[in-house]
Amino acid sequence: MVREERPLAVQTDGTTLLDRRAWSVSQKLLLGLVSLAILLDGFDNQALGFALPSLMKDWGLPKSALGGALAAAQLGMLIGAISGGVMGDRRGRKLALVVSVTLFGAATLIIGFAGSPRQLTALRFIAGLGLGAAFPNVAALAAEFTPARHRSLAVIISIVCVPLGGVVGGMAASVILPAMGWQALFVLAGGCTLALAVVLALVIPESVTFLMCHGASEARIQRSLRRMGFGESAADKVPLPTSDKPPLPLAAVLGAEWRTDSLLVWTAFFFSLVSVYAAFNWLPTLLADGGLSVAQAAQGLAAFNMGGVFAALMAGTTIGRYGSRRVMLAMTMGAAATAALLAILTRSSMPLPGMFLLIAVEGGCVNGVQTSLYALASNIYPAAMRARGVGLATGVGRLGAIASAFLGAMVVGVLGLSGFHWVIAATMALVTVTLSLVARHVPQR
Repeated sequence: MVREERPLAVQTDGTTLLDRRAWSVSQKLLLGLVSLAILLDGFDNQALGFALPSLMKDWGLPKSALGGALAAAQLGMLIGAISGGVMGDRRGRKLALVVSVTLFGAATLIIGFAGSPRQLTALRFIAGLGLGAAFPNVAALAAEFTPARHRSLAVIISIVCVPLGGVVGGMAASVILPAMGWQALFVLAGGCTLALAVVLALVIPESVTFLMCHGASEARIQRSLRRMGFGESAADKVPLPTSDKPPLPLAAVLGAEWRTDSLLVWTAFFFSLVSVYAAFNWLPTLLADGGLSVAQAAQGLAAFNMGGVFAALMAGTTIGRYGSRRVMLAMTMGAAATAALLAILTRSSMPLPGMFLLIAVEGGCVNGVQTSLYALASNIYPAAMRARGVGLATGVGRLGAIASAFLGAMVVGVLGLSGFHWVIAATMALVTVTLSLVARHVPQR
């Protein structure tokens, strides 16, 4: 096939104009918008964990009765992450993101009107489809809106909005639940999410990398470039041959070049999400069982998430300097040690500030590792398969989140708060071993 030359914002050696220019205000605003989708993803996803004590009281249900609803959301996220990654690589990151945000926003809003565990389970599954599909496409857009030297930080900034959404949700829940009930929490979360879907559809451009990989027209590519803050100057246009390579199949993620790292990253996602979702789903209930009020229990999960925000941002800045191997292993070992300490100390009476501080450190390390895994996965896979590579890793991780729903129910009923922390210590020790074996870590600058 004859390749025609077109003036595009990419050099023939593969170095993009994006990488050669400063990280512009327009690009940072776009990163902020897609990150806001993940913030609401975190809020909507954790809303059931915040509402669980009030909902069980209203419906007169035992803890085990809602394990299915928690698992249904994770099953939906598993399917959504894989299908959303494929859709993002084939139909566009923007389209996949807008569809996913609309889906989980609508389902979350309708949960506010649910009247039975069966309805709740069905709606949580539908919401999970959208919640899962958002992650790989936001990770791909964040990476492709950003110069390579800032890429890991950009991906982490976007994904750190999951625990940040938990912080916002925890603060909102501590006010809304006592005053207005659990239904209002879901209506608020879903309504804000649907409003954001409209903004995303109108404002964000499609990834230029995606458009070039799929042979889009020059006019469409230039429209995306203008929205990213690039002008029409000669410096912004250099020739690039049109790609005639066929799209990579989904199975390429397990090709010889990527197989080992894919399996290791999948394992790390699985066990880290066991820890993360055990906290999201059950920590407020365990704290309430320990004698805290509903508001204080919500604040405990907010502390877990706030620690995650701080640690993930620190990881984003240090990974670029020291590489992901050192930083991520330090966090996994810190998570295991802090969780073991909490497991021991919760058997004695602890002052509330001290408990919340240790929970924040534990959440910081756990969420910091989980967030950094998206930057690691984005580094492992090339642009043509980035969304599906991240999506498959996220999807496998959702199996861990599903396991956490049922494992958490057993821990709540049998082992209590101390057993919960021992589970986190064990899973993070396994993540330490797995990440030490990954070959394609983000390199040290």
